[in-house]
Amino acid sequence: MSTLRKRDKKREKLRADELAKKKKRLTQEVVISGPKRGAGRKKRKRLIIAAVKLAEFKKGAAEKDGAKAMPS
Repeated sequence: MSTLRKRDKKREKLRADELAKKKKRLTQEVVISGPKRGAGRKKRKRLIIAAVKLAEFKKGAAEKDGAKAMPS
């Protein structure tokens, strides 16, 4: 039986952790707060862009799931 080397185990663990982080981030909603104008504008813009990307991802994931449900 071949077992994984220590560095391979570490690499797999890192990949699994990153995947878990990504899934967690994609399941949480992005709360847009802060001033429209002023010192926090950049942060607000960044959050708006993140919210749009999240919406697009969820839309694509829903279409993907729909395609999986109806194989043709």
